[in-house]
Amino acid sequence: MSALLGVFDRVLPGTALYLVFASALFYLPILALAGGDAARRPLNRLAGAALILLLVTPFLLIYQGIVWKDVLFANLALSTFACLVQAEREERRPTRLAWLGAAAVLAALAAATRQNGLVVPLFAAAALAWRMPPPVRLRRRLAAAGLWLLVTGLGLLGTQAGIRLAATQPLGNGVTFALTALRQYDMVGMVAHGAPPFRGAEADTPEAARVAADFRRLYEASRLDRVKAAPEVIAYFAQAGGDSGQWWQMVRDNPGAWLAHRAAVFRWMVLPPDIRECLPVWIGVEGPAGPITSLGLTRGSRPQDSALYAYATRWFGTPLFLNGAWALLAVGLGALLLRRRATGDATMVGLLAAALAFAGSFALIGIACDVRYLFLLPVACCGALAHLAAAPKRAVA
Repeated sequence: MSALLGVFDRVLPGTALYLVFASALFYLPILALAGGDAARRPLNRLAGAALILLLVTPFLLIYQGIVWKDVLFANLALSTFACLVQAEREERRPTRLAWLGAAAVLAALAAATRQNGLVVPLFAAAALAWRMPPPVRLRRRLAAAGLWLLVTGLGLLGTQAGIRLAATQPLGNGVTFALTALRQYDMVGMVAHGAPPFRGAEADTPEAARVAADFRRLYEASRLDRVKAAPEVIAYFAQAGGDSGQWWQMVRDNPGAWLAHRAAVFRWMVLPPDIRECLPVWIGVEGPAGPITSLGLTRGSRPQDSALYAYATRWFGTPLFLNGAWALLAVGLGALLLRRRATGDATMVGLLAAALAFAGSFALIGIACDVRYLFLLPVACCGALAHLAAAPKRAVA
């Protein structure tokens, strides 16, 4: 996302061109999936009406105007599967190959945007193999999916190489930083759920009891930020460390505490007790003082931003901002598409499955309940509804 922001900023300073590009990755696939001049049945009209209603809700409306990599990733995933659907609808081989190539490029960009974004090319390849008509043997299906994944992998490597060449300063290792934060959060969570903070004889010392009491007081399953900044937590890791070996030892010795911690974190992500704790929307301009000043920006929000936020607050008590509700909708839409078996349905099931798998991965790696992390779920549901709003040809049995 930073690389794209830099490219567009050189053309027109600011985020306007980037937001146009990122939003187009959502709205253009929606229009393409819902298009067609075939006669629409009641199901198509119902899906179209539901889609239009969702598009004007603050969740979908405001998020497309926020500079977040979660939004970019979700839109890239939708565009990937929309290209696969277009390839399936296309009868001319050259055009079909062009759509498959575009899907590979978009899948590579999605995988480069988020660490667990590899689910997009993997599920897209599975959908590509699954949708081939029954006379095609399994070996050929796997070969086609493997070739497409190879092209996607080359695109991913090319993207990463291009970012390194274009970078004006050394790139940090985001994966290492994220894993360190995750391990430390898990260790604090396990101690808060009953695991001893130290091993051996040190487990029964007054120091261990004090650390355990501090962690139970400080621990929040809703997010890592407040926990990691506490002086007690910083002092603990300065003494005990927090590398992968220590994390794994604590997980192996206290699996129940680790599962309880992970379940609590994931519950906040899927069905949070208080949605306002999970940053449901973001308006205005915010950031570190130094970059804000150097960019000539002004912190705060405008009256129109405040009006948008007021509009969003009216929906906070509804399922609109609950990722668990979107997951249930994704399952329902997937079941409907599986039963219908029309052209493109298998591909859209792949998108919904990718969204559910992506959301499920946060049961292991979640560190905060921010609604944006699982934004792929509502985007995938909108894509499925757009596909259902069209009247595609019946798939070959």
